Amino acid sequence: MSDSFYLFIESIWNTFVAGGVVMTPILLTGVIGFYYLYSSWFRIGTDFFKNDLSKNVERMRVLLEKGDVDQAEQFLKSNMGIVARELFLALKKGKENSAGFEDYISIRLLQTSRYIEQGTHVISMMAAAAPLLGLLGTVTGMVATFDVITLYGNQNPVLMADGISEALITTQSGLLVAFPLTLLKQRLDERIDMIRDQIELGATIIFNFIEKRQEA
Repeated sequence: MSDSFYLFIESIWNTFVAGGVVMTPILLTGVIGFYYLYSSWFRIGTDFFKNDLSKNVERMRVLLEKGDVDQAEQFLKSNMGIVARELFLALKKGKENSAGFEDYISIRLLQTSRYIEQGTHVISMMAAAAPLLGLLGTVTGMVATFDVITLYGNQNPVLMADGISEALITTQSGLLVAFPLTLLKQRLDERIDMIRDQIELGATIIFNFIEKRQEA
């Protein structure tokens, strides 16, 4: 590895040390927050990056209106993602036991919502805690600075540098953790809402199809 890489690592370590004891909990909030964030992305899968989730539901609707139940089932089975998977299971259940479909879909929607939302509250907690810890570091840094002024006066700025550095670095670090977590959590919430809406819409389409087939 090049010397610039080692200098970069050394610079990060020196900054971490200069931030004082509050840097450790700030680091932990970042690690925990991003861990749960990436876990949520993993659970959602490819649907997190898809912008055409409604096209799969619409394609299923068209096939069901034509009466091509098997083709609709194969279409959903061949598509990756949590929306297609849940609708495939719902359609399969509707074919096997139409009488209990409404109860099944209600329970399944609840289970799926809990599954994809698992841990999202932790992300919000970590995003909120990081700047507060940064503020705590600011206070402790200023207290250390005033202690130095009390003992040695304010004639030597070098003696006050450590406390001021601690105050500024912890504030900066807290914001660096909170800002991306907040933005990415917002994006995650939007995708979760969209996925839930598409599953509910698809389930309604399947339910209406089953009722029409029973009436026919």
